[in-house]
Amino acid sequence: MKTKTYLKAGFREIRQSKGRFIAIILIVMLGTLLFVGVKTAGPVMQKTMDHYVGTAGLSDLQIVSTGGLTQKDIAQAEKIPDAKVETGKQIYYSNTGKNEVIQIFSYNKNSRQNKLELIDGKRPEKPNQLLLDEKAENAGYKIGDVYQIDSDELKEKEYTITGFVRSPLFINNLERGYANVGNGSVDYFVYLPESNFKSDIYSVLYLDFTNVKNLNTYSKAYKDKMEQNQEKAEKYLQDRPEERLEELKKSANEELEPAQQKITEGKAQIAQGRTQLEDAKKQVAQQSAAIQQLPEEQRTIAVQTLSQQEAQLADQERQLVEKERELASAEEEWNENAEKIENLTKPSYLYNERSENVGFQEFGDLAERIAAIANVFPVFFFFIAALITFTTMTRMVEENRREIGTLKALGYTKVEIAKKYAIYASLASGIGIVLGTILGTNLLPRIIFELSNERYDIGSALVFYDWPPILQAAAAFFIAAFGAAMIVLFKDLRERPAALLQPKAPKPGKRIFLEYITPLWSRLSFNQKISYRNLFRYKSRMLMAIIGIAGCAGLMVAGVGLRDSLSSVSAKQFGPIIDYQAIVTLDSSTEESRQKAVDMLQQQEKVNEILAIHTQTVELRKKGHASQSLTVIVPSKTADFDRFIHLTNLEENPRSLPKAGIAITQKAAELFDLSTGDHISLYDENQKEWKVEVKEIVKNYLGSFIYLSPEYYASVTDQSMTDNAFLVRTDKMTTKEEEMLSEKLLTTDAVTNTSFMSKQIETQEESMANLDSVVLIFVVLSGLLAFIVLYNLTNINISERVRELSTIKVLGFFDKEVTMYIVRENIIFTLLGIIGGFGVGYVLTDFILQQASMENVIFPLVITWWAYVLSAGLTIVFTVIVMIVTHFKLKHIDMIDALKSNE
Repeated sequence: MKTKTYLKAGFREIRQSKGRFIAIILIVMLGTLLFVGVKTAGPVMQKTMDHYVGTAGLSDLQIVSTGGLTQKDIAQAEKIPDAKVETGKQIYYSNTGKNEVIQIFSYNKNSRQNKLELIDGKRPEKPNQLLLDEKAENAGYKIGDVYQIDSDELKEKEYTITGFVRSPLFINNLERGYANVGNGSVDYFVYLPESNFKSDIYSVLYLDFTNVKNLNTYSKAYKDKMEQNQEKAEKYLQDRPEERLEELKKSANEELEPAQQKITEGKAQIAQGRTQLEDAKKQVAQQSAAIQQLPEEQRTIAVQTLSQQEAQLADQERQLVEKERELASAEEEWNENAEKIENLTKPSYLYNERSENVGFQEFGDLAERIAAIANVFPVFFFFIAALITFTTMTRMVEENRREIGTLKALGYTKVEIAKKYAIYASLASGIGIVLGTILGTNLLPRIIFELSNERYDIGSALVFYDWPPILQAAAAFFIAAFGAAMIVLFKDLRERPAALLQPKAPKPGKRIFLEYITPLWSRLSFNQKISYRNLFRYKSRMLMAIIGIAGCAGLMVAGVGLRDSLSSVSAKQFGPIIDYQAIVTLDSSTEESRQKAVDMLQQQEKVNEILAIHTQTVELRKKGHASQSLTVIVPSKTADFDRFIHLTNLEENPRSLPKAGIAITQKAAELFDLSTGDHISLYDENQKEWKVEVKEIVKNYLGSFIYLSPEYYASVTDQSMTDNAFLVRTDKMTTKEEEMLSEKLLTTDAVTNTSFMSKQIETQEESMANLDSVVLIFVVLSGLLAFIVLYNLTNINISERVRELSTIKVLGFFDKEVTMYIVRENIIFTLLGIIGGFGVGYVLTDFILQQASMENVIFPLVITWWAYVLSAGLTIVFTVIVMIVTHFKLKHIDMIDALKSNE
């Protein structure tokens, strides 16, 4: 019976202290919500993408050859273990009339890989029907429209649009990749029945591996297994480049055979004609001599006849000379073609994994960045919430000392007394944990996904309960609430009931440091002196308040600081480091093709300067480290290099391109523990080793680069530098002007692609903008936590000092003076907390950015004044609101009830 009565008293305690009980629930809920929600967001994004690519059958590997793919390639690919092979044809087409570039794919209704999702309409049933990119529907195309494709590689020129589709080959719905025609950028994709393609040669082999089916597409296990699968694919196709070269030569020579036969026959005909002409000339000469012996009248007629014959012979000779000229031209053309065939190089076989897909890797990087942020920010938030929960429960138990003493005197056991506080702590933390888990799991990942999913076509988020962070949050908050209650409770239970029945003696007052500064102390009012003495009298309360406020203010600084830092990557990279506006990639490095591109660039009014470079990709390897790909840039003129790329070391000092040695960007140097003076090995695409010395480590934020002088390049590779690209500096250009320049360069047949930095900047900024939603959530929840912390600490302060406050009210203090008695302390806590929060926010932002950096991206630490203003402003606003609430609460303190208890 007594237990039942005691438990009722416990629930009565909850009703009587609703504010504190709800505050604990809210703090636990917020901490759990952010911790679980953000920790779950990354895995939810990855699982959603994994489900999408699995359902759509996105190929694990694509094999593309510059020489096309034949049945022999297919046969070899089908031997690869665990691989299912499908074929595809594709071409690029530029519609000059509409200024559009499309990528045309072959459509096969039986395909199991890269399955199209029909958004509207129906699939093709006839050869002259096509499926169009869903993106084109917004451009005005409609089902039933006739779509013209005037390409020599297709059998038909007019097609009827039967539907709009979504393809897993294009996950980013804003980009469609690059092309080698038109302006170099694909606008839409098109799927045509495969029977429409004239060529029997395939463009791509799609490989689906059964040994990775149950692996998360972004997991390390998947990447490791796919690396092994690609090695197997390369092994099975390793002889095909050489074989394909011979096939191409044989095919080309067979095509030349008719021309060669015509030349041979033409030569024979000309030789015969020349012989006949010479014989005719001899006959004419004989006839001319014979004419002289004829009589006058006969001679005149004969001369006329002979003149006609000579004219005919002259005409035949002119025709013969023309035929000889034509034959010589045909023979020269044949020789050129034969030489080209002889000089054909081995076709390259390219192996593209899912990471090459437009948008796939970008989405994965976004999920990783969120996961990296989740490893720091929510944990710190969580720590502050747990600390305040611990403080609140500790204060609650200390306030009930007299009740505990009474129960102990009445014969209640320690376990029975503990039940009430166990129930209180368990209920408060349990409700908070459950609410936080449900809201965190179902709310934050969806919000983050939906706000990030504007750029991607992968359906709705697949939300699931991620148990590790849920259990971590539950354990931590349960320990913070239940543990705090039990620690203080069992400490009090060790005391005698008589001691517990008496209130704790107030801490004795001491002289504080300010009192020794007489000129300052003497100018303070009585109330101010009391406030400062109370601050140092209750140091633990002061420290807890400052830590709580500093933590919340720091979280808000870090939230805005993250956005500032992430959005400043482009500004730090393009201009201060990269000072060119475009890269023009040449089709070949011959002088003729190079000059064509140079001439076209020099004709453009907005092009200011160009620098010929050699660029290629190399692999950096070091024992104990995963290999990394880096882009090599070798300028043709070292003196001009500084105007295009500004090198600075990690101390922000300008550096020049080393004459002997390499300059390597900082992220690669960090990953491989490199220092200046180190010797490393680089490997080119032919696995030839370059032994180089690190002379400079330079700042860089996007990508990993190695810069060499042409002389040093020649010394380490044993071959002279050959230009294969241009860096181009221009005035500011509009998107349309960039497209026109790109199109003009492609028409020279000397350029394969023109990449503008403006596009990279746009892509980077859009990618970073996806994190704005995460940052906004951090700031809002941090502000809410700050408000609850301030309110809760103020409530604790009032409840601890209710007798003290009642006493000064009885002594005649006005309501405003009593309020300021508490508020003055809160103002000091708040100001000190804000100042401390600035430092906490700076350190926290720096730490998060270090965790969030990736192989090819470094985020600079940039915190603008707005972050500090917002943090300070919100904290002050919350303090003012708490002041107002506190004022009304203090006005209604019952002085008699507070003072009538025994001392």
